[in-house]
Amino acid sequence: MAETRVNGVRLAYQQLGHGPDLVLVHGLAASRAFWFGAYALPLARHFRVTLYDLRGHGYSERPPHGYDAVTQAQDLAALLDHLRIERCALAGHSYGGAIALEYAARAPQNVERLALLDSKINALQPYQRLSDSPHLTPFEKEIAQQAARNWAIDWDREPQLGLRFLEVMARWRLGNGSAQTRDVYTPFGEGRGALRGARQWLDLLEQTAAPEEFVQPGAPAERLAGLKMPLLLIYGERSRCLPSCRALQQLLPQARVEIVPGSGHFFPATHARETLGWLAGFLGVTDLTPEQGAADPAAIGARQA
Repeated sequence: MAETRVNGVRLAYQQLGHGPDLVLVHGLAASRAFWFGAYALPLARHFRVTLYDLRGHGYSERPPHGYDAVTQAQDLAALLDHLRIERCALAGHSYGGAIALEYAARAPQNVERLALLDSKINALQPYQRLSDSPHLTPFEKEIAQQAARNWAIDWDREPQLGLRFLEVMARWRLGNGSAQTRDVYTPFGEGRGALRGARQWLDLLEQTAAPEEFVQPGAPAERLAGLKMPLLLIYGERSRCLPSCRALQQLLPQARVEIVPGSGHFFPATHARETLGWLAGFLGVTDLTPEQGAADPAAIGARQA
């Protein structure tokens, strides 16, 4: 791991492999480890892969402000300048995709290709509600019932469901929560980093302006519509980010769209082989075997934060 101070914040990062530059941006309440085993290692056979921890995440600094996608796109731009990366392929999951899209809108000449994996784009989807998808796993139902009872959360009225769910999962983990059911992958999953990640996430929500800044809109639709680089959209069939996917399809009809059957927001962990196959093909790599892309979702969760 290396670190550098850019755009007024200290960021932790690492690079693997050799070749054309590929930058992977993780989502909220995770870290660069989210990408490591299932994606960075196999792709590093073909690319120089850059991973970094967003501000307030992993081993990066936690300043009081600067968590909106615009500022974090500036973080990304400054990091790429520091690393002397003039042009790269860019992929981001969840909020990492929103940051990647914002960077692409600001510096389209620097982005060779852009892949967004289940990203909610605030300018196109300002709210995320329970009604955006009818699907809940048994575990999600159980956790939702516990949260409604313990913290008086009215899920039907919650305007930012994804953020609230991450908060609830962190409190549940730190409170030694129990459940009769489990999903294959959950935020702050089992492992040595689980409790640290949960505590770090709650500290971020409680000690910074992040909750308000996470939902600020980035580039407007008319600017996004002008993007010309090849674009890949991968979304889960049961994701509540699908309104963003549909809006992006309308704005950018050249986009290639893949829907992961039966999956929710965390399909990069639960459906790693399929996701890596689509991403690698989009990047022009055709010789990655399923074995190279195999991943243990529980291990990914254990390496969080």
